[in-house]
Amino acid sequence: MAFIPSPIIYNILSKLPVKSLARFKSLNKLYCSFINDPHFTNAHFKNHSVVHGDLCLILSCIEHQNLNNTTKIHFFTIKDNEHAMIEYSMPVSFDTYHILPSCNGLICFYGLHGSVHVCNPTTKTIVNLPNIDDDLQKFQSCGFGFDGINDTYKVIKFFDPHKIEIFTMVNGSWNKIRYTCSPCFGFQHHQPPVFANGFFYWFSISSSIVSFDIGKETFETISLPQSALNKDKYKLYLVELKGELCMVDMDFEDKKRVDIWIFKSNGEHWVKLGTIVHRSEPIDTTRPVGIKANKKEILLHGFIRGLGHLSCYNMETGGFRPINIKGFTSHDFHVSQHVETLFQVGH
Repeated sequence: MAFIPSPIIYNILSKLPVKSLARFKSLNKLYCSFINDPHFTNAHFKNHSVVHGDLCLILSCIEHQNLNNTTKIHFFTIKDNEHAMIEYSMPVSFDTYHILPSCNGLICFYGLHGSVHVCNPTTKTIVNLPNIDDDLQKFQSCGFGFDGINDTYKVIKFFDPHKIEIFTMVNGSWNKIRYTCSPCFGFQHHQPPVFANGFFYWFSISSSIVSFDIGKETFETISLPQSALNKDKYKLYLVELKGELCMVDMDFEDKKRVDIWIFKSNGEHWVKLGTIVHRSEPIDTTRPVGIKANKKEILLHGFIRGLGHLSCYNMETGGFRPINIKGFTSHDFHVSQHVETLFQVGH
């Protein structure tokens, strides 16, 4: 067998899918040492997030079995062929769960009774976050994101009225901080905070936007776009699209138009990304959940007559096309863009 230099092997492995790497780990010690190296994990993620980041979606759904009081959560991935492939299914405690968007291939979900879980559906690993002594108090909402300053993932819990708890996964501990902005926080539509570019964002009860720096753990407020100042704030939503904070304006009388604004954090100003218009059907129940790398197509989640529950809108042509998911029948699901990674859930 011809000798292959280690750098070439490293480069080849970094381009392979996660599932293939799982098989290669058992071939020899060199492959295993490469794949287990955190530097390789980061290189693999950067390569696949650039090449494949806009091609993969992850669908999550909850299955309740009332007869025996059990709950299962299922994760499916969808790629170009629009065929849903089951990635991971696991039993969890009987509860009502909220699923957060995928962050670097990891997914956080939490129950109304206080349990918080983080999993990697691709590697089929999961951790259940511990509670602290007084954690029996019900929290309002929860967020999950990556702290690039300290190279770790964090979970943030919002309590009422001024208390916040942050779980740092690299050391497995909770930290309490005080909410220092005025007025106290509130979550419109029970929407959890949106994570983008190292910050959590949410609407305060005064309808301004509050940001929380996940690394520095500091608060700031952000003004709305000028055109949205007099809008019905209950028809404004925050979303993350391709790593950027976006605001969705649905306050239009005919319900057939949606404006999307993107926040440029480097200049701290809003830029209009585009307008979605349907000629005949209301689209006020849809939400943008993803955008192609070329920013020509926006993925919409929500029922539109004639299109179903998942569709794409072309920003150049103004046309819609349905995404017909094969192998997936549930209409009640969460969807976000996703990239398969080797990241460990305990770090």
